[in-house]
Amino acid sequence: MDSGEPSPPADVTPLRQVPGLAELVVLAAGCSFGDGVLRVFTEDEARRAQGLANLMFPEWAPRLRPFAQDWLGRLYALDLHRGALLLLLEPGSGGVFELDGTIPDLFDQIVDDPDTFLALDLFTPWRAAHPEPLPTGTCVGFKTPLFLGGDGTVENLEVIDEEVYWSVHGQLWAQVKDLPPGTPISGVEIS
Repeated sequence: MDSGEPSPPADVTPLRQVPGLAELVVLAAGCSFGDGVLRVFTEDEARRAQGLANLMFPEWAPRLRPFAQDWLGRLYALDLHRGALLLLLEPGSGGVFELDGTIPDLFDQIVDDPDTFLALDLFTPWRAAHPEPLPTGTCVGFKTPLFLGGDGTVENLEVIDEEVYWSVHGQLWAQVKDLPPGTPISGVEIS
């Protein structure tokens, strides 16, 4: 564990139906791991993350229960309308991805394949160039989103306020998500 004191929710009873969630929040809520590569949310952080997700993916708003975030600002969440299916919400790619298994399965997969689940192959060189801890409320985001042709490289990363990142990417995503693949974009305007 890198930092934080576990801060479980006051009442975990409603969470007991989701395999592994109650245990995760009781043991790790408010803690970050792997030099900041992953953070498990407190109740307040989960509510804040819900608001961020709503900015970019409003169609998912009533269904989500975020429980963790990685260094790229990606949210790990439950789809409460589909039996607590695990989801990964990516502001950089504009994607919402279904993940197989339960929360314990996810953490096993993270340990077995951190490059796929945490982009550790990108985190390692980024962290070498930026050894300072990330300030609270920030993430490492793509300067040019992947959905606008940005590269998944260290050179395309910057430390950015999470709310700004999710809001700006949400506005951009709303403008391009329904365009056919390969549609040229002549300019970007953020209001």
